[in-house]
Amino acid sequence: MSSSATPWYIKGILYVALPAACIAALYLSIPGEVALARTAGWSEHYAPAMPICLSVYALSAGAIATYRRKMSLPGQVTALVGSLMALLLAMAAQSISHLIAQDYMGTSAALVVAVSCVPPLTIAHLVHMAETPTAVKTASQEIAELRDMNQALMTALVAAESRSLTSHASHVLVEVERLSETVEGLSEEAQEITEEIETSLKEETAPRPRRKALALTREKVEEVRRSLTAKGEKPTVEKVCGALGISQATYYRHLSAA
Repeated sequence: MSSSATPWYIKGILYVALPAACIAALYLSIPGEVALARTAGWSEHYAPAMPICLSVYALSAGAIATYRRKMSLPGQVTALVGSLMALLLAMAAQSISHLIAQDYMGTSAALVVAVSCVPPLTIAHLVHMAETPTAVKTASQEIAELRDMNQALMTALVAAESRSLTSHASHVLVEVERLSETVEGLSEEAQEITEEIETSLKEETAPRPRRKALALTREKVEEVRRSLTAKGEKPTVEKVCGALGISQATYYRHLSAA
């Protein structure tokens, strides 16, 4: 079964061999870079700083360029260019110092100017590379900001939804109140109609006034007939009912009962 664990010898190379090689390379670069600094005019007191300026600068620029490329951070191109320039300067310093030491070439004004420009250029580029990452957010910071943005967005959505629900609830309450008023009005109208119907039914089912029933006797009818005859009119049922103020059906019903 295959395993993804790093073999022990690879770990040894990463944690032992590589640092040892870097230290050895820096150590070997010291004499040539110190000699080049002396050739350019630096004294014995300042010349030993040249290896740090060139070799450590090349190492730092390469590490920063690799880290930015791996993390997809801005400033990858400038860091890569700087690391290549630092490597070229370190290589050139070694080569030139050895050529001078072996009498293959001598110093010149151009060489002095070029070597004298190394420290300020190194400082400028290192400051540039050191300044850019400060503006870059770490993954934890971005996650925290995204979490805060998510919470703020959820809060805003909940607030907006709450306002919408509150508005809908207010409209529903207003509609319910209006419907309640309408129902109450209809109930009152229905009650009035019911009362009117009950009153009408009571009037229709109530017995006829006894006044007319009692007054409608044979004597009353005869009196009306005599009155009509005295006036020279024929005492028909129609005229008798008209004089009494009753219908013919009432006349026949009460007359037969009497």
